[in-house]
Amino acid sequence: MRDGAPAAVLIDGYNILHAIPRFAPRGSDLTLARERFEAWLVAAAGHRGVGECVLVWDGRGGSRKRSSGRVLVVYTAAGVTADERILDLCRGRFAARAATTWVVSSDRDVQGPARALGFEVLGAMAFYRRWSAVRGAAATGGGPDPVTGGDEDPGAKPRPSVPRKEVDELLDAFLDAEPDD
Repeated sequence: MRDGAPAAVLIDGYNILHAIPRFAPRGSDLTLARERFEAWLVAAAGHRGVGECVLVWDGRGGSRKRSSGRVLVVYTAAGVTADERILDLCRGRFAARAATTWVVSSDRDVQGPARALGFEVLGAMAFYRRWSAVRGAAATGGGPDPVTGGDEDPGAKPRPSVPRKEVDELLDAFLDAEPDD
């Protein structure tokens, strides 16, 4: 992997959307949220030099595929979850490339089996932060954020620093919690 960049990335789409409010604020249209995330992913993958990203969305009908730059967008067939499709890809097409492929999901039902198969696994927030940090102002020309359209406020008060590992652990615990917890 060049500079820590994977050769390929397998992504659970709705897992990211529900973890990163920037793409899908509460009550927002999911079609627009998917489009925002896909645009961000195409740009980020291109900047990172990643050869292939497979973005898997849970589908409601027949399975569909389409390409957008380096990103292959897959909608699962009815009755097949994105989790199942990603693990099928891990055991099949990407099995020989496990050492150079990331699996992006905060779902422990995906993380455990993917790790056992030799894949590097990143939670949704860790992935987003890692790829957003690389893009930064230089990658976007210092202008407005391509997702929100807003500029950073240069006079803004610095945010307190929290270790990434702690944030990831809290996010994973929150996402895994049962509604009654």
